[in-house]
Amino acid sequence: MNKKFLASLLFILLIGTTGYFQFFPKKEVTKKIKLSRSITVKQIVRVDLKISEKKEQIVVGSTALQALYKTHKIQSKGLGANAFITAIDGRIASDEKREFWAFYVNGKQADVGAGTYVVKNNDTIEWKIETY
Repeated sequence: MNKKFLASLLFILLIGTTGYFQFFPKKEVTKKIKLSRSITVKQIVRVDLKISEKKEQIVVGSTALQALYKTHKIQSKGLGANAFITAIDGRIASDEKREFWAFYVNGKQADVGAGTYVVKNNDTIEWKIETY
């Protein structure tokens, strides 16, 4: 075969192949990555003689405060690590009666604030009115 014919054939194949890939782009393979895992937390709120108990799935890395916001209607002063719970489900901790909302983790009173404590799988978080 003559060289001009081969060069022309190669040129046509090259142009044709390029056009093919322009009309049929290579498919991208994408993986769906689960960005967060969830854990189970049990929330107990004792309001006078009533007890509300809920198990919730929450995102790993959530604080006790975030878990409480997910399961109950909350009022607080401050935000995040500095938040101080003033009412849960309409029950206000009375300053006149020297009350506050205390929270317990797995039966022990927490030594950090609810906005700081990062919940762990199967933690039991309990909230109840106490006096000072």
